[in-house]
Amino acid sequence: MKKASGTILLIALLICGAVCPISLSSISPAPTQIFDRFGDVCCDDEKAHLDNFAVELQAQPNVQGYIIFYGGRRVSYPYCNNRLRLQRRGEAQARAARLKPYLTGTRAIDPARVIVIDGGYRESWTAELWLVPMGANPPTPSPTVQPKDIRFRKGRIKKSFYECQV
Repeated sequence: MKKASGTILLIALLICGAVCPISLSSISPAPTQIFDRFGDVCCDDEKAHLDNFAVELQAQPNVQGYIIFYGGRRVSYPYCNNRLRLQRRGEAQARAARLKPYLTGTRAIDPARVIVIDGGYRESWTAELWLVPMGANPPTPSPTVQPKDIRFRKGRIKKSFYECQV
C-alpha cells in the first residue's frame, strides 16, 4: 500500500509540473532599485556614499552596481562650495571617471560588477547609485536638460583637479 501511494504522489507531482502555469524559471528577479544619489559634494562625502554602496554590493553578491552620472548646467567650484560656474566640456566625465576605480581599487569590488553610464544632463552634476539583480533590466537614464541647452566654459580640464586624494 505504501508503494502505491508513493507512486500516486510521484505521478501527481509530474502532472502538476507539466500543467501548472507557475515555474521557477518564470519568476522574475527583484526590480531594479536606486540605492543612493549625490551631487556636488566634497571628496570625503563622495567616498562615504561610495563606501556604503560597496558594503551593499559586498553583502549582495547576486547584484550588479550601476552608476549613472549627469552633467549639470552649472557646477560648484571647487566642489563642496556654493560658488556656481559653467562647466568645461568633458568635466562631468572626468569627475565620474574616479568613481569606479575607487570602488574596484580601494573597496575591492569586482570591476565586472560596476557599470558606469553617462546619463546626459540635469540642472546640476548628479550621480545615482543603483542595485540591479543579475538578469534584471539595467536602469534607464533620466536627463532633465537637453544637450543643446548646455553652455560650456572655455579652457581645458586638469585631470589633477578631479582626483580625490585616497
